[in-house]
Amino acid sequence: MNARLSIIAACAGAALAVTGCSGGAAPSTQTAAPTTTTTTQPAGDPVKWAGAFCSGTTPVLTGAVELVTIAAANSDNPAALKEGMLKVLDAGSKSLAEAEKKLKEVGAPGPEAKALHDEMVKMFGDGAKEYVTVAEQVKKIDANAPDFLGQVEKLGGESADPSKLSEQIKKLDSDPKYKDAIAKAPECTEMRQKLGKLIGQ
Repeated sequence: MNARLSIIAACAGAALAVTGCSGGAAPSTQTAAPTTTTTTQPAGDPVKWAGAFCSGTTPVLTGAVELVTIAAANSDNPAALKEGMLKVLDAGSKSLAEAEKKLKEVGAPGPEAKALHDEMVKMFGDGAKEYVTVAEQVKKIDANAPDFLGQVEKLGGESADPSKLSEQIKKLDSDPKYKDAIAKAPECTEMRQKLGKLIGQ
């Protein structure tokens, strides 16, 4: 479990590095989406889209970093560790589900972004469900069991892996259109500030 938590902290640091570098992005020069047919869905606002992504990502990454602190402070107090984990999982599931909803409402920021948009929606939706499932499994584990940490370490899957969110941030940052949107979205600024405070950057 300690190794996994260390990886989570590293992911948060990577996310901060990317969003921190995006503050000086050049003004967007994108053009309006074509509206030649009535069947084409209007392109979503890239800034709102990036904001939805960051609003869902922030509680997950900050919660993961907080979990590192909780684990370190309660290495000899499984009950407190269990309680802290459940709080992080609850906040994470809600933020992921809300991000999925917001992304659907905003829509893909252009036809060329449809595949990426669908990937993000699925990632947040699957992640929210996985957090709920893991929380239910954690609740069933006896905190006083000798192998409590061992049982906890086996829980979870890849859908809600914080490293996936970090990878997506890097992917968005590599595209000038999304890098600019991340720089302009208030939710992404908030993510950068919160992560910075948590990991001391």
